[in-house]
Amino acid sequence: MTGPAENSLGSTGPAASPRSSPERKRQRRLSSTVAPVFGLVLLFGGWEVYVRLSGVSPLTLPPPTRIIRHLVAEPSFYVRNGWVTLSEALIGFFMALLTALGLAIVMAHWRFAERAMVPVIVLVQSTPIAVLAPVFLLWFGFSATPKILVAALFAFVPFVSNALGGMKSIDRHTLEVLRSVDARWWEILWHLRLPHALPALFAAARVCVGLALVGAVIGELYGGSTRGLGYQARIAQSRSLVDQLWGSVLALALIGIVLTLLVMTLERRVLKWHTSQAPI
Repeated sequence: MTGPAENSLGSTGPAASPRSSPERKRQRRLSSTVAPVFGLVLLFGGWEVYVRLSGVSPLTLPPPTRIIRHLVAEPSFYVRNGWVTLSEALIGFFMALLTALGLAIVMAHWRFAERAMVPVIVLVQSTPIAVLAPVFLLWFGFSATPKILVAALFAFVPFVSNALGGMKSIDRHTLEVLRSVDARWWEILWHLRLPHALPALFAAARVCVGLALVGAVIGELYGGSTRGLGYQARIAQSRSLVDQLWGSVLALALIGIVLTLLVMTLERRVLKWHTSQAPI
């Protein structure tokens, strides 16, 4: 009696595993979709309830439903200005990425360059980037260049720090093996250093995409802009246009969410091999 029971249990175990694996995947997908939606509903729902029950003036804090109605009523206005800010942020983002990546490659291969550049990076990190917007305006005039440079500076330090850390945190035994077969420096870079730096670069990108957007907005606030969501928010503040002010803020938040989700999606596709993407 014990043998058949054991065989029955044994046969059930392996058969149940394939069926449970798709079920776990569906549960993870559902959780990854429901959890963010729940968080946003909780935030905006609590905001709406607070405004309605507390009786706070709409001039101080309008309810989110009013802001959303304003966005829906003026889509072309926010699309037009949002595209200006988005283009400035993306150009600054990729400028910072490419500059930081090139500098990190040099620093990872040349110790003197690393020691020489670390104080410069610390100086950039310690300088309030916002105060450079008027300086860039004096240098480059009323163009998109000051906003792009401010956005790039906001994103530069996290990119170069993470890129350098990723390129240096490599397996030394693998490095010695590659050197023993006379691998060129660029072969070591391509096959060893860059793959090790990718997780750190994507971690920085999730932060830097928002920092670049902040930099573009600050550049518009202080850089003599005539377009963009930062400029429109400043105009709304000076003219007490509450709906336009909060509409610009919400539009910027939505752009930031979309950009972050795009980076996370690209990270999952590129780093499928990495342990950081393994399901828990």
